[in-house]
Formats: sequence, C-alpha cells, structure tokens
Amino acid sequence: MSRAPKKLPQNNIEMRKSIEEDLQAFLAAGKKIQIIPMGVSGQDKMGRSKNIVISRKRRAAITAT
Repeated sequence: MSRAPKKLPQNNIEMRKSIEEDLQAFLAAGKKIQIIPMGVSGQDKMGRSKNIVISRKRRAAITAT
C-alpha cells in the first residue's frame, strides 16, 4: 500500500487534525490499536541488546588540550 506524501502541518490544530485523519484511516483499514500495560518493556528479559550495530569501529578518544 503506497501513500502520497502529505504536506506537513503548520500548527498544532492542523497537526491534531492530521493525526486524527491518520488514526481514522488506520482503523478503517481494519487495523487495531494494541494497549500495552504499564511496566511492560520492549527490552529483552535476559538483558541482551536488541540494538542494531552499525559499526564496531571505536571512536577516537577525545583529548583535552
């Protein structure tokens, strides 16, 4: 499903209307909103990282002059 890019809202009122339109389109497409209970995290319970590693190169240390 491809959408045409929207014009960015100019103020808060337009932004709220845009969000409401997007929400209605989302629900009209048969999709559902999932409510996540308080205290639930997306973090791995075993403490493993879910982050994407782009590079393993170390950055050069910054030295004070």
